Amino acid sequence: MSVDPQAILQRIESIYGPLPEGVPTVSYVYEPGVDGQCLYISPSIERVLGYSQADWISDGGLWDRLLHPEDADRVIAAEAECASSGEALVQEYRISRADGRVIWIRDEMTVVRGDDGRHEPLFFGAFMDVTDRKRMEAELERLALYDSLTGLPNRALFGDRLDQALAHRARTQAIGVYFLDVDRFKRINDSLGHAAGDEVLREVAARVQRMLRPEDTVARFGGDEFTILCESIGGVLEAVGVADRLQREIAQPLRAGGAELRLSASIGIALVEPGEEADHSRVVEDADAAMYRAKERGGARTELFDVEMRERAVDAISIEQELSRGLERGELRLYYQPLVSLQSGEMVGAEALIRWEHPERGLLSPDKFLPIAEESGLIVQVGAWAVGEACRRLRDWDRRNGGPSNFSLAVNLSARELTHPDVVPTVLNAVRRSALDPHRLTIEVTESTAMADRDSGFRALRELHEAGVRIAIDDFGTGYSSLDHLREMPADVLKIDRSFVAGMSANSPDTALVAAAIAMGRALEMEVVAEGIETNEQVTDLRELGCPLGQGFLFARPLPPEEIDTLLGADIHF
Repeated sequence: MSVDPQAILQRIESIYGPLPEGVPTVSYVYEPGVDGQCLYISPSIERVLGYSQADWISDGGLWDRLLHPEDADRVIAAEAECASSGEALVQEYRISRADGRVIWIRDEMTVVRGDDGRHEPLFFGAFMDVTDRKRMEAELERLALYDSLTGLPNRALFGDRLDQALAHRARTQAIGVYFLDVDRFKRINDSLGHAAGDEVLREVAARVQRMLRPEDTVARFGGDEFTILCESIGGVLEAVGVADRLQREIAQPLRAGGAELRLSASIGIALVEPGEEADHSRVVEDADAAMYRAKERGGARTELFDVEMRERAVDAISIEQELSRGLERGELRLYYQPLVSLQSGEMVGAEALIRWEHPERGLLSPDKFLPIAEESGLIVQVGAWAVGEACRRLRDWDRRNGGPSNFSLAVNLSARELTHPDVVPTVLNAVRRSALDPHRLTIEVTESTAMADRDSGFRALRELHEAGVRIAIDDFGTGYSSLDHLREMPADVLKIDRSFVAGMSANSPDTALVAAAIAMGRALEMEVVAEGIETNEQVTDLRELGCPLGQGFLFARPLPPEEIDTLLGADIHF
């Protein structure tokens, strides 16, 4: 029995009534083949594609002409396979409307064959406009792979392109990966606002793109960090030349937030030589390590990655992991450097300095692990432990000496600790648990730390100061605070940096600077401490200038707590 599509449609309509015309789906019956034609199409074709039923049925080649050229071969081949195999087919493709607009449709069809063997198979199908869905999918893909602020590829897409470049690279060409960080970007955000910061990032993105070849990829890696992939680099000189051009372009003045700015960048380069084994994560990490080297050396420069950097990076990761375990195992120690009256020699307090008693590396000084703790965020836990341990030690010394005394302890806080939301309760809880007079605990921060985030940093210092904890400005003279900022800062102690003390002599400008710092401290009703005292001559000069307190190797190096025990209540001779 042959298939009569018109009879089928008439039978359906006799049972269910006329097919609804408002349905957005277009149903059809189509006879495939070279001379194939449309036997039936629903009236909704006019609403979806702008053609009438008569146009569609009378013009057998219309469908072929409307197919998008980029989709035509794929769609026709799939339908030929469907006619041959008899399997159902679902595909999406682009097609032109009568008004010239291109839309996406989803086409679902099945093959129906006559059982008499004389008639060709027919396609029974339906399609609908899915342009809005495709547009939404494209937007979601864009959001997943592109940065919304700059329009650049994001970290995920950059990694994918780097993977492809590593897999298909030319045998004679190196691949260059660059890691670029805008220097002092946080200061722009803090002073001009985030809108100005966004302007700067968009402009940096545009400038970097202008300096690269069309085949290169620049991505926003996160924050103020950008990564660049150059798939064919002739060698080190060419790689550095690209970075130099980027540096010059970024250094051009720009306006943002109503201010004229001059930017600089720290750039790290990792080269993958021909034939070298590499994966994208390692290459990006290498470029990142080189960028940090540039940052450490003052910024506004380019560094090329070398094996030594990777070894340091691996060692840093190892130290970070070991430090986390060391905190749990109680491997950290506090050593104490005496604070001495320059008039009487009495030890009136001490500064708590952290050490790590590593089971394999031995006793580590803070420069070996605190920068890594700062970068990783472990510094918050380390600092909380140090404050708690200092307060506990002070309470124990009180018990051994028959009650509270005027002896005080100072603990240093970094910028990351000072701006942490829990810093104030952490310090005050440690004081309360040890039942101490808060005035006997001093929190030391450098000028730069205090100025790094004036909003949250000053607020934390003010809250601690109002609770009775003393605040000391450490390394005074090496930061960038103005007199106005210094006057606003809730500080009790001014610590003159050791570099000025070391430079004191009869006609030295450092002597005048020390005298000015002492006078400033007095004017602001601050206690003044001279750091780094190493000679009796320095003590004599400082006494004459009116400096009351000092620290330094002349009196004692940082000592373990049991050695401080023997000095409590005794004068230090010098």
